[in-house]
Amino acid sequence: SQWNEKKGLLPPGRGIGVAAGAICSGARLMGHSASSALIKVHEDGAVTLLTGSTDVGQGSNTVLSQIVAEELGIALEDIRYSLVDSEITPIDPGTFGARVTFCAGNAAKAAAADAKQQLREVAAQTLDAHPEEIVFRNRRVFVDGYPDRSLPFQKLVILSQYEKGAPVMGRGFYTPDMEAPDFRSGSGNMSPAYTFATQAAEVEVDSEPGQVKILRMTFSHDCGFAINPLSVKGQLDGGMVMMQGQALFEDLHRQKGQTLNPTLLHYLMPTAGDIPWEVCSLLVEGPDPEGPFGAKEAGEGTTLGTIPAIANAVYDAVGVRLMELPLSPERILKALMEKKNSE
Repeated sequence: SQWNEKKGLLPPGRGIGVAAGAICSGARLMGHSASSALIKVHEDGAVTLLTGSTDVGQGSNTVLSQIVAEELGIALEDIRYSLVDSEITPIDPGTFGARVTFCAGNAAKAAAADAKQQLREVAAQTLDAHPEEIVFRNRRVFVDGYPDRSLPFQKLVILSQYEKGAPVMGRGFYTPDMEAPDFRSGSGNMSPAYTFATQAAEVEVDSEPGQVKILRMTFSHDCGFAINPLSVKGQLDGGMVMMQGQALFEDLHRQKGQTLNPTLLHYLMPTAGDIPWEVCSLLVEGPDPEGPFGAKEAGEGTTLGTIPAIANAVYDAVGVRLMELPLSPERILKALMEKKNSE
């Protein structure tokens, strides 16, 4: 509705633009994307998750812990996340290709399911039920349909470890069941799932200095199921700011191998004062059948449409199409001058 209200009706110097894109969710850039995880359940009811995936600020440690907690029916605060250590943590290809939540998440879920099945066998014997009737929820296990036939999760762990002599350790792995990509022939598939995103920008262009000011940014991101909605929105906001920098400010100048603007005084980046006051993030949730609990990526895909949306909005505002980045005042003024001379 805002598009219909604003397209072609904004004051001079203001414009709106839209862009859309798609990206792999768990890209197989090295021909594979296998991940593995280990779970150790302690006698106090806490659980240690060991995985080789690395959190580089995107919040994957929290998301993977949430996945394990949900699978075992315990609380997030019961999960202990072990830092990556090549001596003890299983191998993982790395944090790239929007693959951690998708691939490592599936591995962590499988490891939790493995530990859960071991505990389920003990619970079935203790509660006189079939293993498939045992439900894990709210730090308790009970027979489905009979909540009075139950026992605390911690007590079940103690029963398994001390009375049965069976330490509870789960392991899991995930490899997409698909043909690996052959980059020479073009066969195979890059990813088990794909993410789609659309972004819209409203800008104001001051034609005298050629300065672009972003007034509003709106995102819609197909994230499957948002395991941690706050983190997903943080990724959207962070992706927008990062690409705003590339769109309007960042420009590396080099001459004969020498960087001419090596400091932030001359290599400009967006500050808090440059960020739009109005940013709207819309999570489009449609659980993916392959993702852990239906989740897909919400990292690199958040950056897809920012630059073209801003460029389209600048074109809508002043009628010039810039094909180089950044959309600096100098380039905008030059394009406006060329447009005026050609008329």
